[in-house]
Amino acid sequence: MRIAVTGADGFVGRAVVRELAARGIADVLLTDRAFATPPPFEALPGELADPAVFARVIGVDAVLHLAALPGAAAEADPAASRAVNLDLPLWLIEGMAGRRLILASSIAVFGGRLAAPVDDATVPTPTSVYGTHKRMTELAFADAARRGAVKGMALRLPGIVARPRGAGGFGSAFLSDLFHAAREDEAYVVPVAPEATSWLLSARAVVRMLVDALLSGTTEGDAITLPARHVRIGALVEALGRIGDTGGFTYAEDTGLRAVFGSYPPLATPRADALGFRADVDLDALIEAAFDD
Repeated sequence: MRIAVTGADGFVGRAVVRELAARGIADVLLTDRAFATPPPFEALPGELADPAVFARVIGVDAVLHLAALPGAAAEADPAASRAVNLDLPLWLIEGMAGRRLILASSIAVFGGRLAAPVDDATVPTPTSVYGTHKRMTELAFADAARRGAVKGMALRLPGIVARPRGAGGFGSAFLSDLFHAAREDEAYVVPVAPEATSWLLSARAVVRMLVDALLSGTTEGDAITLPARHVRIGALVEALGRIGDTGGFTYAEDTGLRAVFGSYPPLATPRADALGFRADVDLDALIEAAFDD
C-alpha cells in the first residue's frame, strides 16, 4: 500500500514519519511546503494546492492529511483558513475517489463553555473560524463515506504536547511552553489559573492512533473524538516538577485563554475506545512521552 502524508514536516507530521519508519512502512510520499531536513521517505516539497503536487498525493492508496492553518492564524485570516482548512480537505475527499483518507480534525469543533461531560453524543457548536471549517470538513467527509465515495475516518485531535516553543499560530502554545520551561528550569508565567482544565495527548500517543487508523480497514463516517487526559493545570505543573524546577512558575490568568483552552469538562470517548484508540495512561506517562523526539 502506497501512503501519502500531508503536512509531513510539521510537529505531528515529523512524529508520524518516525512512526511509519519504525513500523517498517516503506512506500511513503511526504509533502509539505518545505522540509527542514531530508526525511527517510520520498519528499515532495510544494503547495498542496499546486495541481501537480495534488495529483501526486491523490494518486496513492491512502492519505493522512495533517496540513492545516492553526487556530489563531485562521482567526486572523479567515480567507486563508478557508483555502487551507476547508477547500483542500474537500478536494481530497473528492479526489481520493473511494480510497482511504484520514483527516486530522480538532476538538475546536466543540467551541467553548462546554457542558459536562463531553461524549460522543455532544453536538459540535464551533465558535471560531478554525473550528467551523473543521466541522464543515467533518460533515463533508461523513456524507462522502455514507455514499461510499471515500473510506477512512476524521479524527478530532485535542491539545498535543510538547510542541516547539512559541508554536506559531497556536493559541494553545502555552500548554507546550510550560513543558519546555520546566525542563529548562526556567521561570514561567502560566496564563491560566491552577484549576483550569484541558484535554491533552502526547505526540507519541496521538501519532500511534493516527497511524493505526491509516493502516486499518475501518471506515467511520461520523467524526471520532480521540481519548485524551483530562488535565488540571495545577496538577500538571506539580507533575512537571519531577522533571525540572517549577518553583519559578507563577499564575496570571488570561480570561480569553482560560475560556478557550482551560475550561474543558471530563471527556468520554466510547467510539474511539471501541476502536482500540488509547490516551497516555496517566499524567506521568504523558510527560515522559511529551519529548518523544
